[in-house]
Amino acid sequence: MSFMRTNYKKLVSIVIPAYNAENFIECALKSCLTQTYRPMEIIVVNDGSTDSTARLVKNFSEVTSDNGLEIKVLEVGENKGAANALNVGFSNAKGFYICWLSADDAFIDKRKIEKQVDFMEKTSASWSYFQDFYQGTDLSKAVLMKCSYLRYLRILDPVFIQNSDLRLMMLMFQNPINGSSIMVKKDCVNRYGNFDPVLRNVDGDGDLWMRYSVLKLKLALLKGATVFYRVHSAQTSQKKTVMMHGCELTRMRILLTLERMSSLTSMIKQFTPFFLVILLTKQYLARSFVSEFLFDHILNHKNEFNPVFLHYVQKSLNIVRKHANYRVLNKDKFLSDLKVLKESYTFKKFEEILTSQNNCVIIK
Repeated sequence: MSFMRTNYKKLVSIVIPAYNAENFIECALKSCLTQTYRPMEIIVVNDGSTDSTARLVKNFSEVTSDNGLEIKVLEVGENKGAANALNVGFSNAKGFYICWLSADDAFIDKRKIEKQVDFMEKTSASWSYFQDFYQGTDLSKAVLMKCSYLRYLRILDPVFIQNSDLRLMMLMFQNPINGSSIMVKKDCVNRYGNFDPVLRNVDGDGDLWMRYSVLKLKLALLKGATVFYRVHSAQTSQKKTVMMHGCELTRMRILLTLERMSSLTSMIKQFTPFFLVILLTKQYLARSFVSEFLFDHILNHKNEFNPVFLHYVQKSLNIVRKHANYRVLNKDKFLSDLKVLKESYTFKKFEEILTSQNNCVIIK
């Protein structure tokens, strides 16, 4: 079976990080096979699986006959986490464009890649994603998830897509981008950075979206839902405290860099109208350490802000320090882990690019 289209010439790579994914990997592969776009390569990064994941991929590849499609497996040895597997897959991808599909997810629109390539060609975007996705334990029970940056104000999404500073500040509180719906130019990955392996299984995607936003790389948003996001008990995302800890870490190291560059205050000032919505709806409680840092920064620069805004910030700071999310996290461990993350090779390269881009020096 082949969907070879003569008007498509640029190779697209689909990277599938897989760890003990024998229950889902064939479904993910079949969803790639039904895509209308060609040529494609599927790169399954076997992240130290101890089950039959690698064998199933090999068997699937052997019975698949498609001149416009290549399936390969990359072995990373011991399990090192999704961020490392994605880094390996994106580094080895040969495509002009690269997609990510989690091994337990699936493409549900046969024209997903075709639509995305066409849109990125028209917009000259460095990366893109689809606004919505379906979620559930099984495709037959999937529910449409309509995502937005600011809760209840979906109409403002274009503002955050166009303004990378505003998008970055929103990403501090939540990440509405489904990783399995993204597409990135290979050149963008080579020049501006890849997933950070030290993050293992927590927020490797959110971290990269924030770094790309800081670097102001052009983003395109496509409407619709083309991906099924499977929910199951083995996911790291089901471990609330682990996720909270990791997501706070990735955000804090970027905030510290922005503060040292003396650019954080101006970003917050630009974001103030949206910040008020976040304060009034208490969305900041999901990121207790990050919120505390931002609130302290604002109060330490009170001459830059409106007194009414400062009143709400002080009130919110008092609330966050008493909230369960603040108390459940170990601050000593957080600071120790933050020190390690700040020194990672990937993040150091990001700071070098940022320094060069802004023609400034990051104060250590």
